[in-house]
Amino acid sequence: MLAKKLLAYAAAALLFGLAYRYLPEYQLYQVSLIAATAIIVLGLVVVCGIAGQISLGQAAFVALGGYGAAILATRLGVPLYAGIPLAAAACALLGYLLGLATLRVSGHYLALATMAVTAIVQLAVINLDDLTGGAAGMPMPPLEIAGHVLDNGASLYLVIVPVFALSYALVRNLMRSRIGRAFGAVRQGEIAAAAMGVNVLHYKASAFAASGFLGALGGGLLGALSSYLDPSQYGITQTVYYLAIAVVGGMASPLGALIGSAIFVFIPEVLQGLQSYLGLVFALLLLAFIMLRPAGLASFIVRPRPAPAALSTAPGEATK
Repeated sequence: MLAKKLLAYAAAALLFGLAYRYLPEYQLYQVSLIAATAIIVLGLVVVCGIAGQISLGQAAFVALGGYGAAILATRLGVPLYAGIPLAAAACALLGYLLGLATLRVSGHYLALATMAVTAIVQLAVINLDDLTGGAAGMPMPPLEIAGHVLDNGASLYLVIVPVFALSYALVRNLMRSRIGRAFGAVRQGEIAAAAMGVNVLHYKASAFAASGFLGALGGGLLGALSSYLDPSQYGITQTVYYLAIAVVGGMASPLGALIGSAIFVFIPEVLQGLQSYLGLVFALLLLAFIMLRPAGLASFIVRPRPAPAALSTAPGEATK
């Protein structure tokens, strides 16, 4: 088992190096875009797929991650390599507080509550002109590491793809951990989970915290890749876009975040002459998967793990 894992890691590292060596800059940009988007969608995999909560607030975390890192860099002189994780950590705290605030809310009401958060954040970004540039947007300072300025798809590829790989590994390990089993119990039923000794409030809030961290992390990297922050890209429509990626790829699988992101990045490239119909294409694709393959494309590769019927820990141990 260990040998297979080491072989897989070696193959991934070799592929990473070969891609950087032989792919043109634009294709490296596309790979970086896929990886940054997949980091954002991994947040939805945690909160929606693993913990079973409905969230329409992912675009809010993406916006806060991008704008937070940019403001830290331009106003306080914090380097972007430090500003992005700082903004992500702040969004993790915000996500935890959001989870606490929605304790007695579930289903459609939870979706509406998180959608309201997205709308509030977008309105704040547009109206705080002096801080965010308002509706005109805000330039994102370049990412600089050890004196090297990373301001194009090829150079940012060396940062974004490894960050995605680390995020992917963390989410996979989370699914197999006691925390992941607690998330699964909450997904099955909050009353039953509480009866098993699961601290439902804490784990719901923790799922939103993880979603906020990953959303902001991907948002900061996405901002560095695009070099500009446009408030129109952080509304409810964009949240639905991220949800569609998760559904098509596979909401309950980290691999689904990568597959879905690749499809949604490449579809506009394939349909270059039909840009005005992209919204319709995405909507039909989402509807088709909801009706015909709700487990997403990842289910063809990885068999979905059943939700745990009970935790392996004693009731008192699962409350932390």
